[in-house]
Amino acid sequence: MRSSNRAATQRQLGNAKRVVVKVGSAVVAGKGRLRPKVVSILARDISAVQKQGFEVVLVVSGAVAAGFRLLGMPRSPTAVVERQAAASIGQHRLMATFARVFGRHRVHVAQLLMSAEDIDNRRRFLSARHTLQMLLARGVVPIINENDALSDDEAKVGDNDHLAAMVTSVVSADLLIILSRVRGLYHEEDGAVIPRVEVGSRVEHHISSAVSESGVGGMAAKVSAARLASHWNVPTIIADGTEPTTLRRILAGEPIGTMFVPREKKLTARKKWIAVRAKSRGVIRVDNGARIALSRKGASLLPSGILDVEGRFAIGSRVDVQDESGEVFAVGLVSYAADDIRRLRGKRIAEIEGVLGYVYVKEIVHRNDMVLLI
Repeated sequence: MRSSNRAATQRQLGNAKRVVVKVGSAVVAGKGRLRPKVVSILARDISAVQKQGFEVVLVVSGAVAAGFRLLGMPRSPTAVVERQAAASIGQHRLMATFARVFGRHRVHVAQLLMSAEDIDNRRRFLSARHTLQMLLARGVVPIINENDALSDDEAKVGDNDHLAAMVTSVVSADLLIILSRVRGLYHEEDGAVIPRVEVGSRVEHHISSAVSESGVGGMAAKVSAARLASHWNVPTIIADGTEPTTLRRILAGEPIGTMFVPREKKLTARKKWIAVRAKSRGVIRVDNGARIALSRKGASLLPSGILDVEGRFAIGSRVDVQDESGEVFAVGLVSYAADDIRRLRGKRIAEIEGVLGYVYVKEIVHRNDMVLLI
């Protein structure tokens, strides 16, 4: 009876074999102190699932958390230079710990530091892809972190949840698992873990605005990462990484944490590239009519629906598209520069030439250059 009940509650992971596992800084370096025992448990789990045929890519936070106390700081810094200095100390400590504990299982690890420029640049993107493919083919566990020691705010991806979602595209992963200190997405009313979320459903009322103890991330970032990964049909599971054997149990099909089920339609290669770009260069805020037309009717963004423009960007830049409440619901490549879009906001198509003196195209963001995020 027990086994049949267990089988009935098994989570279906399909044919998932290549997995990206993101481990939060609070898991491996809580309160500024490395946790070798937790890292050791993670290494044991990964070596075990490798023997079952899984390939694992690790995206690890914690360089800043592992280094700031050695600089005499009482808490994780927020200033860019201080975070860079802390990361430069903490990064090698992290890798030394991972190399040591994986070595006990005769598993080699490799370090890759990535930045927004590596993802935005097509040549670097492909180089990273080929390197990762080779490492996985040889049974090595790649460990990826953002290059915090050198990346300033302009060069940063933003947070390692977002980076992990993009890595799923780089390596063509089948599953993204985000391990943090929360058991999943909690229900607003009773605090129970929500076992399954359809990507595209509204879950904002269940999300706390709190960030992690390192000052970034938080549940909002994890949900955003799940939405991003869904665009290439990759499901995401958010679970508690401090519990022993969590990874093994998830890959065995136990319904642990919250699983975000992706939309059925996969993106075209072009839209996939737009979605995986690391950073938007500005914001276009639109009215409710434009949001409905874009999200429900498959329309392009026209000047008449634009309320405001933030930032300075050139033709072809990626921008966030916000609704009147400030929620980013799409990203896209603009057909005009920021200053020209400001001049065109609220105008009709017939007015473009009169305002600018020329007409390039009628769409500010063409539908083929736009990706919906919800």
